[in-house]
Amino acid sequence: MTEVIKTERLVLRRFRREDSSRLVTLLNDLEVARWLTVVPHPYGDTHSAEFIDIMANEHDAFAITKDDALVGCISTGSQLGYWVEKGSWGRGFVTEACRAMIARFFRSDRSELTSGYHLGNERSKAVLTKLGFKPDGQHAATVRSTNEDVTIQDVLLTRRDWEAQQ
Repeated sequence: MTEVIKTERLVLRRFRREDSSRLVTLLNDLEVARWLTVVPHPYGDTHSAEFIDIMANEHDAFAITKDDALVGCISTGSQLGYWVEKGSWGRGFVTEACRAMIARFFRSDRSELTSGYHLGNERSKAVLTKLGFKPDGQHAATVRSTNEDVTIQDVLLTRRDWEAQQ
């Protein structure tokens, strides 16, 4: 059985092959891709197929859906990562999806969850701060879609801090 997580407004589910064309459409928006270090631009069918067939499972990725439409992605593989289509910005979907995935993450035996955001990405900074993440260093990265060098603010959420705010 495929794992599905339901929130008040969203359904988080595993990616399916039929998500491929929508994924291509969403990630070809440079305003979305520019905040993701590993996503190429343009984003093609081959990239989408590779993500769905291999990467989504390796990184514990879930499709974020609203009314059965794919609007983004969230994972807690090596760290908490997420993105949503531009039309979903400012609607609280990322915070809602993150809360569900963080709760799932801390039901395991793990005690710390990391994430990060590009300096200047005030939306992600606000989401992660609201969720209780705390600064934990910085590192340099190159954004694949724009070939821009950026500074990533690393953040950390401990199980203790998460449980204290629940």
